[in-house]
Amino acid sequence: MIAHMELDARKISAGTVLEADLCIIGAGPAGIALARELIGRSASVLILESGGPAPETSIQKLNDGRVVGDRYVGLRQSRRRAIGGTTHLWNTSVAGANGAKYVPLDPCDFAVHADLSHNRWPFDYSHLEPFYRRAQEFCRLGPFRYEGEDWFDPKLRGLPLGECLGTKVYQFGDGDIFTHYYPREICASENVTLLHHATVCGLKTDDGKRNVVGAKLACLGGGRFHVRSAIFVLAAGAIENARLLLLTNGGALGNRHGWVGRCFMEHLRDYALTLIPRSPELFSQAGFYDSHCARDGTIIGGRIVLAESALRKDRLPNASVTLFPQTRIGFSTGIAGRLAARLRRLAGHQPNMGYGWSRVDDLSRRCDAFQLLVNFEQKPDPENRVVLARSRDFFGVPRAELHWRWRAEEQAALEKLRRLLAAGFEASVLGRVEIRSGEKPDPNAHHHAGTTRMHEDPRYGVVDGDGRVHETDNLYVAGASVFPSAGCANPTLTIVALALRLADHLKQRI
Repeated sequence: MIAHMELDARKISAGTVLEADLCIIGAGPAGIALARELIGRSASVLILESGGPAPETSIQKLNDGRVVGDRYVGLRQSRRRAIGGTTHLWNTSVAGANGAKYVPLDPCDFAVHADLSHNRWPFDYSHLEPFYRRAQEFCRLGPFRYEGEDWFDPKLRGLPLGECLGTKVYQFGDGDIFTHYYPREICASENVTLLHHATVCGLKTDDGKRNVVGAKLACLGGGRFHVRSAIFVLAAGAIENARLLLLTNGGALGNRHGWVGRCFMEHLRDYALTLIPRSPELFSQAGFYDSHCARDGTIIGGRIVLAESALRKDRLPNASVTLFPQTRIGFSTGIAGRLAARLRRLAGHQPNMGYGWSRVDDLSRRCDAFQLLVNFEQKPDPENRVVLARSRDFFGVPRAELHWRWRAEEQAALEKLRRLLAAGFEASVLGRVEIRSGEKPDPNAHHHAGTTRMHEDPRYGVVDGDGRVHETDNLYVAGASVFPSAGCANPTLTIVALALRLADHLKQRI
C-alpha cells in the first residue's frame, strides 16, 4: 500500500506496482471533489494527475489532437493537464475572484421531451438539488439562490422585462480551491495520495472483462509502472475519459451499443444581437447585470433568460443573455482608434467592455449600445464524437480526434432564438435590437461534455445512474462527460454535485 502524501511519478522506479482501494484518474474539479469527500475513510485512495501543480508546455503537448469538421479552437488549447485541470483556464479578472461562474442546470434541462427521449437524465432536478446545495458549500459560494428577485436591493434591481424574459444570476467563485486549497487538504490526509506527473496510458481488465484490475502509467522523463485497485473512477474530462475507454479491450469497454465518444457537446456563445437603448439612462439602470458584491458579500452577476414555455414551444436550445456595453464609435480618439472601433463593431465577435463595466465613469457618454452575449446549449448529436486518431503521442498511445460540426438545423434554431430574444427585449420597451442574421456562433467556451453519457439503458448510454460503466463491476466515470444534455449552465457546479453524489455511492461500496 502507499503512504499518504503528494508523490511525483518521475521519482518512482520503473516497474513499480502501486496499490489502492480506489483509484481516481484526473485531478480536475470532479476528481478533487471526489477525493476530498473520501478523506478520513478507512479505504486508501490514490488520485492520479498527468500534469503537475501548474501547466507545463511539455505535458500540454499530450493534449494535441486533430479536429475534423468545422472550425474549433483545438484539443490542446481548450483543456489543461495540471492539478485543478481546466480551472487553470478560468478568467482572473472578475470582481476580485478568478472568474469562475457557477449556476445549476435548470429543472427543464432534466425533463423528458418527445423528440429527445433517449437524451433524458435518469433523475430529475429535485433529486440532484440536495447535492447542488452541498456543492454550493464545497465551492465556497453564497446561499443557494439563483433567481434574480432573491438578490434585488433598493440600489440594484432587475430591469422590467415583461412576460417573455426573466432575470436570474450567476455566482462567481475562486478556482484556487481546486488548484491549491483542496489539493493541500488531500495531501495532508491520512488515506488519500495525490500522484502527479502520472499519465494513464491504458486500463487492464480481468479475463471476464467486467472488472478493471489495473492502469498502465508513464511519465515524461521517467519510467512506466502500474496501479492496482479495487475500484477505478475516470475523472479526466470528456475527451480523455472517452479516449481511455476506446483504448481498452479494442474499444469495447462499455461500448456494446457504440456510445463511447459520441454526443460531444460545447457551450456556444453568440454575438449577433446588439441592443440600442431607448434612453441613455439604461446604462445606469442595468448595473444589476454586471458582476457586483451583494449585501452578504456574495459576488453575483445578473443574466436574462427566456421563459421555459417560450423555449419549449419551438424546441429551442436553453440560453442565457449577459449585457456588456459597447464603446461609442466616435468616442475613440484619432483616426486609427475610430477605425479599429468600427471594425470591432462590424465583426461583432467581442464585447467592448467586460465585467466591471458598471463602475466605469461616464458610461452613457462612452457607450451607445449593449452587446447581448447569448450563451446557449448544443443539443447532443451522435455524429459529434471523439475517436482514436492514427497519430500517436509521446508514449506511443493513439491521440484523440474530435469530429465536430455545426449543422444547418442548429443554425436555423439559433436564428429563431435570436428573433425570440430580440422580440422579448423590444416588447420590454428597453430599446431596439439589431440582428446580424446568418452569423455563426463561437463554440470555444471550453465546456466539454458528453462522450460517456449517462442513461439507465445501455442501448442509449455508457454509464448508469450511479456513473458506473455499463457491463462492468468496478469502473465509474465522473465529470461533464456523463451529461446526457448540457443546458446552458456553466458546468462546474453540476460536476461537483455529481461527484459528491458518486462519493456517497462509493462510500457504501468501499
